[in-house]
Amino acid sequence: MNDKNETGWLNRRQLLQAGAAAGAWFAFPGIAACAPLPEYKKLASGGDASLYLIHGNVIDVVRGVVLRDKTVVIRRGVISAVTDAPPVTDPQAVLVDLRNHYVLPGLIDAHCHTTLTSEAELNIFGLPATYRQFKRNYVQQFAHGVTTVRDMGAMPKLLHDGLKWMADGDIIGPRVVYCNAFTNLYGSHPDIDPADVSIFSGLALAVTGNPSLWFKDTRELKDRMKKNSTGGASFIKLTMDKQSVMCGRKEIPVYSDEHLRTIKEFSEMQNLPTAGHVHTRFGFDRALRYGLNSIEHSIGDAFVTDQDAFVMAQKSIAIVPTLMIAQMYAAPEAYRELPPQYRTDFIGEELAIRKEYLHSSPDDDVEPGIHRANLKTLELLRANGCEALSRKGKFLARPDLYFDILLKGPENLLKMKSAGVLVGCGTDSGVPFIYHGTLWREMEMLGRLGFTNSEVLQCATINNARILRLADKIGTIEKGKFADLAVFRENPLEKIEACRMPRWVVKEGRVYDVSIKL
Repeated sequence: MNDKNETGWLNRRQLLQAGAAAGAWFAFPGIAACAPLPEYKKLASGGDASLYLIHGNVIDVVRGVVLRDKTVVIRRGVISAVTDAPPVTDPQAVLVDLRNHYVLPGLIDAHCHTTLTSEAELNIFGLPATYRQFKRNYVQQFAHGVTTVRDMGAMPKLLHDGLKWMADGDIIGPRVVYCNAFTNLYGSHPDIDPADVSIFSGLALAVTGNPSLWFKDTRELKDRMKKNSTGGASFIKLTMDKQSVMCGRKEIPVYSDEHLRTIKEFSEMQNLPTAGHVHTRFGFDRALRYGLNSIEHSIGDAFVTDQDAFVMAQKSIAIVPTLMIAQMYAAPEAYRELPPQYRTDFIGEELAIRKEYLHSSPDDDVEPGIHRANLKTLELLRANGCEALSRKGKFLARPDLYFDILLKGPENLLKMKSAGVLVGCGTDSGVPFIYHGTLWREMEMLGRLGFTNSEVLQCATINNARILRLADKIGTIEKGKFADLAVFRENPLEKIEACRMPRWVVKEGRVYDVSIKL
């Protein structure tokens, strides 16, 4: 029998066989061989003794200055001092010489999805690579200097597996701040019913957990929010738009005012901040009206006014713009000829950077098979167009929406920054084409928008720490904070590209040389 029928899709028997294999893999991943994960050399750990990182050029991200030739003293995973290089009198102390290197607080990715594997389409015959990528997500973030992430909607059971892997030392990875599942009305964003993807989705979700809370009425909302907030969830993720981001789809259900009042009351009672997916003016207006704590992504269908930005600042509503998703999803492959309104110098530059990255074989950022499959999806888009792919049951983001974000998002963001709105930095990694460990790409894009290097570093460190409500623990290099650090060969205040790859990464006093793969 041929592998595929004449239409190119699996027949029913093959689908059943593949589905059974998928269920077995997710339920019992140990039954199949797995290629080794990336590992990095552990250089030092203070343990009960003091750890001295000596002769480092420490970057004060708040003031945007370099404190040269400093010693960072670490005890039991916490910074106990930042001093001029003193003589070390403790014979048990562990010393690491950072001479000629630059020390940043550990970077923070304030918007990602740790249990998603950046695949445009799940290949049931490639599930070993998919499962391996789940684990790589954490390792890749850490190896690029990210010591804390905010997971903006996960498969809850798989998320807690990942947390256990890191706690047990099976893999290295960042601290994870999370919300568990999206708090979303049934059918709202992300508006893909797993049953539409596979008839075996129920089996998979029983193992991984459903990333969508999906309620139908206020009673279900109250009950499911209580269950979802257990197990360490520290914020609530909302989806504010009434327009789908998917090709071929139009309006989607939205919260009623009663739903939003219920969510706000619950968030205040539980002291859980709220973060809302916003791509449109409709969602933006509701986010302002109900006083969400942060707006995620950028608006594509309207320019904000000075008054809008002022209200955001007055209500202490932050923004994590994730503009790199607009760069990646503004797909010229969807057009025979790019529409005139999108032929700007800025968009042209971003499309050139996009093309260079897509064809760079980023094996350190994703399983090679996943990247190759993603490129094939773009070829399908080029051959068929967005609407035709939707009719075939393919789930791709609407390029026009993201081209519009590239047109309006930069001006909106700069207006917000000028008004004093707190600007964070995140990637949305885990969604198709956006790979974990690529915070540097968003940082460099902020620089191209007009942020100074100092401002970019603030967005990726102290601003993100404030958005996560962890500024007393992370975000700067100060006494009493977690010993989370990223060490670079060059000065990122002078060259933001220095942040692409650290030499060493420190998390709670454990030092790894991420330039050496084991």
